Parts: sequence; structure tokens; C-alpha cells
Amino acid sequence: MIRLHAPTSRIGWSALILAAWSLVTLAQAGQGYLVAAWRGQAQEWWPTLGYVAAIYSIWALLSWPIVGAALAIERRIKPWWGRIAAYLLLWPVVAYAHVLLFGLVYWPVYRNARIETRGEMADIMFVRNFDTNTMLYLALVAATILWVRWPRPRRAANAPTDAIEIRSRGRLTRIPLDTIDWIGAAGDYAEIHASGRTTLIEESLTSLSKRLPAADFARIHRGALIRIDRVREIEPIARGDAHVRLVGGEQLRLSRRYRDNLAALLDPRSAPAEPAE
Repeated sequence: MIRLHAPTSRIGWSALILAAWSLVTLAQAGQGYLVAAWRGQAQEWWPTLGYVAAIYSIWALLSWPIVGAALAIERRIKPWWGRIAAYLLLWPVVAYAHVLLFGLVYWPVYRNARIETRGEMADIMFVRNFDTNTMLYLALVAATILWVRWPRPRRAANAPTDAIEIRSRGRLTRIPLDTIDWIGAAGDYAEIHASGRTTLIEESLTSLSKRLPAADFARIHRGALIRIDRVREIEPIARGDAHVRLVGGEQLRLSRRYRDNLAALLDPRSAPAEPAE
């Protein structure tokens, strides 16, 4: 059985994008060549291929900015209507950016007596290629949304692991669990505090807590999760809450809702004591 794996580096993704646009170029050039021959207006193959390749080379250059913009829209804009509005605003910008770059780059090759300036070439191509550019833009956006929302298998909560893996911009970073002091909530994301550094991970604190070893980590607040062996002191305060001081000097709040679990994990043989009022 053949399994396809996504690239893990920017170079790998760039190679994949280049290969994809190369295939589109061959398909588009072949279609144009065959249609022209069928109509009795045969074209030379290499000039046809060269022109189509010039068009899609600009799309290859624009792919990273478009995908980056789509990722930002998907991750930062929560209302569905806000995302649609953002994509609609980006649409004409991308369409004109394509023809403008084509005019700037390929003006020396495709200039003629009827087109006097690069801007005029861009205007003409904008009208002629608007429908094609629109479809290609929608295809890139749809592929990005599908990639973001495609369900991925998660590691089981009780599966053995010794590190948290973070993928960002094609890079894989591993944070060993024994270096983590605590993890805080940051909206829909989580901030991992380990070895004196803070790392943002695109996963909620609730989701992350389900795949961490329950014997080593404890949720002490809806916005904080700690490594148990980093606890230096627990100081009870009013209303059943407490302050948790870590060996690194950080002080976090222990909510009454999570206090029993932490006490049981720290000393399973004894029942949790009520805090002083």
C-alpha cells in the first residue's frame, strides 16, 4: 500500500508547488495545442508551451503569499462571514498582482507594437485572464482550507511519548516533556513554558492536556496546566483556591475546581486538606 506524506520543509513544499504548476502547464498547453489543431489553426508547440509556462511561473511565485494569506484568514478570523469577506477582498488583488508581475517580468519577451507599456499589457491580460485567474485563486484557497480542516489522527491519550512535536512553516520542533514547567492557555492556542522559553502551539490547552501523561501533568486552572514535579509549594487562599509556586519561581493560581486532582496526584495516599479560610 502506497502512503503519501506531506513535505516537512519549505524546500519540500516549494518543490511540490513547482511540480504541481508544471503539470498544470503541460495540461493547459496540450489542451490549447490540440484545440487549435482541431479548429484548423495549428500552433507551434514550443512557443505555446513557453507562453503557458510564463503565465504559470507567476502563479508559482504567488502560491506562497496566497497560501500564507489563506492560513492567516482561517486561523485569525473566527466568523464564517468574516472569512468570506476577506477572501472576496483578496480575490481582485491576486488577479491583478498576477498580470502586473507578468507584465513586469515578461515585457521584453512579449512586447509588440500594439502594446506600448507594461501597464497596458497588464490591463489587457487582466481582462483576458480574469476568469482563469479567478478559478486558480479559488483552487489555491480551497486546497489550503482543505489542508487546514482535514482531520488528522491524534496520538492516543495513553500512548507513550517523551516530547511534544510542533510543526510550523515546514519545521518540526520537539519539546521534551521533562523540560516543561507549565503550559498556559492563549485563546485557541497554548503557550508551552519550558527551559526558560515560551513556545506557542496551535492546539488548545484542553486538547493538549488529553495527550499528556496524567501521572506527570495536572490541570490546575482553566488557563494553566503544570508539570507536577515542578511544584515547590502550595499556599491555600480563600474560597478553596490556592497559589502554586514552581521551582522556577512562577506563581500560578490553583482553582478549587481542579484542587482535588492535583492533591491526589501529589500524594495519592492522603485526602486533600481543606484550605484555611
